[in-house]
Amino acid sequence: MSFVTDVGEQDFEQQVLARSRTVPVVVDFWAAWCAPCRMLGPTLEREVNALGGRVELAKVDVDQAQALSGRFGVQGIPAVMAFRDGQVVADFVGAKDAAFVRRWLASLAPSASGQALAAAKDEPGLRALLGDAEVGHKAALRLAELLLSTGKAAEALAVLERLPAGSAEAEAGEALKRLAGFAVDAEQFGGEARAREVLARQPDDRDAQWALGCALAARGEAGPALESFLSLVTASRKYRDDGARKAMVALFERLGPQHELTREFRRRLQNVL
Repeated sequence: MSFVTDVGEQDFEQQVLARSRTVPVVVDFWAAWCAPCRMLGPTLEREVNALGGRVELAKVDVDQAQALSGRFGVQGIPAVMAFRDGQVVADFVGAKDAAFVRRWLASLAPSASGQALAAAKDEPGLRALLGDAEVGHKAALRLAELLLSTGKAAEALAVLERLPAGSAEAEAGEALKRLAGFAVDAEQFGGEARAREVLARQPDDRDAQWALGCALAARGEAGPALESFLSLVTASRKYRDDGARKAMVALFERLGPQHELTREFRRRLQNVL
């Protein structure tokens, strides 16, 4: 099994920054014309795969991702950066031998708790880690995402409330709280089906538009949700104290600034403000 993927500007947020909250992700900034890159690349891939998933490798072709190169200050290649919790925690530049790469990767490999978190795929497994001093907060984030995806928004909110204020996990959890709040609002209205039923009779019903947007956002239908919220922004900035615009911003944060939906709807939103 390979733990190496090619990553570009479109999926960097998800495949590297978000993924690094679960397992360390090493990014290899390289190019096909770069001889040292061609020397280092196979060594990196072999050593990462030898760790069996304790570390993952993302390959970024700098010719195809110039914005990423600029964002992370890449001046020479190969440039290798290790991400944990969305932040660069270690890096090196230039071709290195296998012994160096092996030692460098070993310093990133997760502990037993980290490996348990990476292996936890279901609700019982994640709940078992909530009290762990090392990974409990990360487990709470993943559990909240799982609960939200299975329609347990109130439980997801309860889990997120466990995160200590000011922690990195609490900051990451704010977007999830917003999504869980969407789900609760939709449920209080009567769910997506009732929202659509009301809109079929009264297309301008703002409460129904809000409920529909919330239901779509909660289940990950970002595009249709953004359409619904944008129609509310256009109709009334005052509705829910500018709630529709704030909902769109929350979805932008969830998708990441480079996502095509973020770019499209941010432009459309600016046109109606």
